[in-house]
Amino acid sequence: MDFKIFINFLIILNILYSAYAIRWLSLQRSHLAWNSLENSGGRGIRSGVKSPCSVARRRYGFAKLQTKLCRNSLETMPYVQSAAQMASETCKVIFEDRRWNCSSIDTAPSLTPDLLRATREQAFVYAISSAALTFSMARACANGGLYHCACSSPPKDPPMGNFKWGGCGDNVKWGTDFAKRFVDAVEKHNTKKAPDKTDGAMKNYIAAVNLHNNKIGRKVVSESLITQCKCHGVSGSCSIKTCWRGIPAMKEIGQRLLRKFTNAKEIQKGYMIVENDVPEVPGRRSVSDQFVYLTKSPDYCTRDDKLGSLGTVGRKCNVTSNGTDSCRQLCCGRGYRTVVEEKIERCQCKYYYCCYVKCKTCRTLTQTHECS
Repeated sequence: MDFKIFINFLIILNILYSAYAIRWLSLQRSHLAWNSLENSGGRGIRSGVKSPCSVARRRYGFAKLQTKLCRNSLETMPYVQSAAQMASETCKVIFEDRRWNCSSIDTAPSLTPDLLRATREQAFVYAISSAALTFSMARACANGGLYHCACSSPPKDPPMGNFKWGGCGDNVKWGTDFAKRFVDAVEKHNTKKAPDKTDGAMKNYIAAVNLHNNKIGRKVVSESLITQCKCHGVSGSCSIKTCWRGIPAMKEIGQRLLRKFTNAKEIQKGYMIVENDVPEVPGRRSVSDQFVYLTKSPDYCTRDDKLGSLGTVGRKCNVTSNGTDSCRQLCCGRGYRTVVEEKIERCQCKYYYCCYVKCKTCRTLTQTHECS
């Protein structure tokens, strides 16, 4: 085997290995019975029942360190699965009218190349998955779903006026700590391997970028906390308000991450260093609050499996829009076709005494536009 080919093969293997950290997103389609057996250190396997953690490793892409955490904290796994669903759904809603519509996430645990090369899209997927896991665990603590944690501690600052801290706030601190252990552990393991070798250096670069974008996702959740209140008083007078700090809807978190995606910074591999898990570029403004990426994204206009682009052929577009969902942008200048659909249904129904209903038949025509 040619030496250069061998080196490239090693680089690809290490890049694929580094992607283990988000393969757990395939849990969005799983039906694992997490509570079917107790976390008994393998006794379920000896009795002929496969551990759900072992199934998750084999079928849903758990890394070794994630599988270990699964076995030690089995009761947290339904919330990990919920986070996978939440991350996927939010990503698709946020990008539904763009060339890249987050469909890459559906191929997990086998990931498309655009989620393996530290692209801008990979930055968003890592951040949204880290944010969703923080969100899911913080809510689980507040709802009493986990015995590991409880409500968050009330803020140190005293409330204003007739407010008082109470209720049960979302425990973002515990959620953040769990998300760090689950999604960061694999990347931190990668940064410790062979930094002086070509394949190890590439893996280090990608792992450092992934760690940074994971951190941004969790940070956005913690910075999004809002004060929520409930009134108390005689006859609904609201003389006292009990307030707590809670996380807004996941879609709002996704919108904040979208702004990070839009302003993401490309950094050069040769000049990147890592300090406290945050990549910095000498001579440039700090990127501590921005997504960073190493590789330019494909244009996603045409199908190219080598780049991870599914293309936009057949995608519905908006002829009256000037935004990302417009036929001009979404169809990449290829044009579009108009599809006319006729819908026949009963309408203007009227009840006659006694005892029947008479309706008219209505026909409606709808036009949709699809990219050529």
